[in-house]
Amino acid sequence: MPLRIENQTLTITTKKRELALELETVLRARLYDLSVLRDIQVTEFAPRLVQPLADGIRLQLVNEAHGLFIPVEFRAEADGPALSNVEGFRVTVKAGWICEQMSINRRLMTLDVLPELMATHVGDEGLYLLPDFCGTLVRFKEHVPTVTRDRLYMTQAEWEKLSVMNCFGLKQGKQGTLAIVHQGDFCCHAVTEVNQEGVNRIYASFGVRHRPGEPIKQEDKEVIVRFTEGRENGYVDLAKAYRDSLVNERGVSPLKPRLADNPTLAYSVGAMRTKIFHGMKPSSLDGNVPIKVNATFAQAEAILDSMKAAGIDKAIVTLVGWNLGGHDGAYPQKFPIEPALGGEEGLRKLISKAKGMGYQIVPHDNNTDMYMAGQTYDPEVVLRHEDNTPVLGGIWGGGQAAKACPVAYFDRYGPDVTRIRDLGFEGHYYCDAQSNPLYCCHDPRHPADEEQFGFSQCKLTQAYRTLYGAVSQEMAPAYALPFIDEGGVCSPHHVAWPMPYVDETLTRIIDRVVPFYQLAVHGLILYQQQWIHGHRHAGVRRGMLRDLAFGARPAMEVSYNGGGNGDLYTDSIRDVIEGYRIAYEELADTHVELVEDYEELAPEASRIVYANGTALTVNWGDTPVGDLAPLSYRIEREARG
Repeated sequence: MPLRIENQTLTITTKKRELALELETVLRARLYDLSVLRDIQVTEFAPRLVQPLADGIRLQLVNEAHGLFIPVEFRAEADGPALSNVEGFRVTVKAGWICEQMSINRRLMTLDVLPELMATHVGDEGLYLLPDFCGTLVRFKEHVPTVTRDRLYMTQAEWEKLSVMNCFGLKQGKQGTLAIVHQGDFCCHAVTEVNQEGVNRIYASFGVRHRPGEPIKQEDKEVIVRFTEGRENGYVDLAKAYRDSLVNERGVSPLKPRLADNPTLAYSVGAMRTKIFHGMKPSSLDGNVPIKVNATFAQAEAILDSMKAAGIDKAIVTLVGWNLGGHDGAYPQKFPIEPALGGEEGLRKLISKAKGMGYQIVPHDNNTDMYMAGQTYDPEVVLRHEDNTPVLGGIWGGGQAAKACPVAYFDRYGPDVTRIRDLGFEGHYYCDAQSNPLYCCHDPRHPADEEQFGFSQCKLTQAYRTLYGAVSQEMAPAYALPFIDEGGVCSPHHVAWPMPYVDETLTRIIDRVVPFYQLAVHGLILYQQQWIHGHRHAGVRRGMLRDLAFGARPAMEVSYNGGGNGDLYTDSIRDVIEGYRIAYEELADTHVELVEDYEELAPEASRIVYANGTALTVNWGDTPVGDLAPLSYRIEREARG
C-alpha cells in the first residue's frame, strides 16, 4: 500500500522513499479572535474520520478547542509519463469544505501545510531553495535565528524579491524534495524558519481570507511533493521536477512541438529581440510636457540598415513609444500615431521596410497603465482600493499612472488591438509591464482577487498571441507560462539593484542566487536576462557569456541618438554582434531544447547540457577553469538517436 495510517502516523511509500508524517503536525493555523482583536496560533490537530479513496486517503484534521474541522486528502504518485523521472505525493486541503464552528468570534486566516516535511537540524549539511529572484539557496548551517515569509508571486509590497515561481525545495546530498504549490498559489507564502531552537523548516503558508470579514476563499490548497535524486548538492534535478509539473500539471506546452504549425514562433526562435525607442516625455506629475524624440521612423530605417550590414539577419524589431505621447506618454490612448516621429505614414513606411528586409516588426504595447494625459482615460477601468481610491503606479511621461483592471480593460479598449495590428505589424508581439506585481480590485463593477487579476491579464495576453501568433511579456511568472512564448527572467548576476529594498530577514540568510528558474523553463519559453548595454559595467563579453551559460538570449534596446531608455544604436550593434553569432548561429539548435543537465564547475563557470546532446561549457571569470581559458566557452555535440 502506498498510503497507510497507523497510530496517527501516515506512511507514504514510493520507489525512492518511505516517509512517515505525524498527522497532528500536518497543519498549523492562524485564527483572528474578533473579541480580543488578536491572532491565535493553533498547532495541534487530531485526525478523525479516515476515508479511503480510489487513489488516496481523505481525513478530517480537527481542533475542537477552536472549532476547526479541516478536510485533507493525500494521494501517492509513482513514476508516470513525465519529462523527468520523479515520484512523490500530493496533499490537498478542501478549503470549500472547512467548517469553522466558532466563526462568530474566531476566523481562520492562514493555514500552514506540512511544516515539518522539510525540517532539518542546524548542524545538517544541505540547502533550502527559496522562490525569490530566480532561485535562492540557503544553507542549514551558520545562520542566526531568522524567520522570513516570501510571497510566491510578487505583489507591489514585495516587488524587490522578483518572485515568479510557485515552488521551494530541499537538497541534502544527492536527495532532493521539491514542494510545488499547485492550487492556492496566488495567495501563498513560502515560510523559511532558520535556526529555530536548532531546527530549520520551509513550508507553504496559505492565505484563507484577506480580512476577518471575508468568506473563506473556496479554491483548494494543494501542494505537490516530488522526490528527486541528482548531483551532490546540485539543483538541476529539482528544476527538472519543477519543469515536469509545469508541463503535466500547469499545462505548459513545450516550444519544440509548437513550431511546425506556427511560422511566427518558428522565425522568432532564431531571431533577436531588438527594441527601438522612438519617443518619451520627461516624467512629470500631469504629463503635460512635450515629447522628446529619440528616433523618428525615418531614423529607425537607418538603424535597420546598420543591423543588416552588421550581419543581424533575423530580428524581432519592437517599436517603443510609437504611439501618441511616446513611451508611457498617454496610455491607454494609442492613436493618432505620434506626429513628431513621422505619423502614420512614416510608421507604415518603416513597417514595410522592416518586413522587406526579412525582419519581424511589432508594437511595444502597454495595457496595464493609464494616464489622465490621454484623452481616452476612463476612471471606470481603473483598479480600486477598498476605499475606492485608484491603485497608482509610477510617475512617468504621462504623469501619475493609475493601474488598469484587466477584468475591465478589453470591455473598453478591445477594438484598439485590431486597429494596431492593421497598421501592418507582423511578428512576435510584446506586452510591456505585463505580469508584474499582482493586485486586487475592489470596484464592485469588476472586482478581482489576485488570481482573477493574474488570469485576466493572461486572457489579454492570449488574445494578442492568437492575433499575432506569438507573444512576449516583461516578466514570466509560472502562472503565465501557458499563455506566453517569451519573457524576461531575473539573472543571478543582476540582483544587486533590488537588494537594498529587501527585508533583512531574507538578506541575512541568502547564500547565493542561482539560475533555477532558467533551467526549469528553458525549452518551454524563450527568455532574455539583460539588454546588451546593461552588461558594460561588468564587461560586455563577461555579461554575454553569463547569459549564454544560463540559456538566455542576447537582446538589445537602442535609439538613434542614445536618448530615452535606449542605447546608442551603433554601440549596441557593435557590442551584441558576437553574442548574436554565438546564440543564433553556433547555438541555434538549443533554443527550444529542454535542459538535461547542469553543473557548477566553479563560482564563475558552468556546463549546461541540452536534450539534443549539445553541451555548452562557459568560463565567465578571469582565471582558467580546467582547460577552459578565462572569458571563453566550448560547445560539444553528442549525437542522439
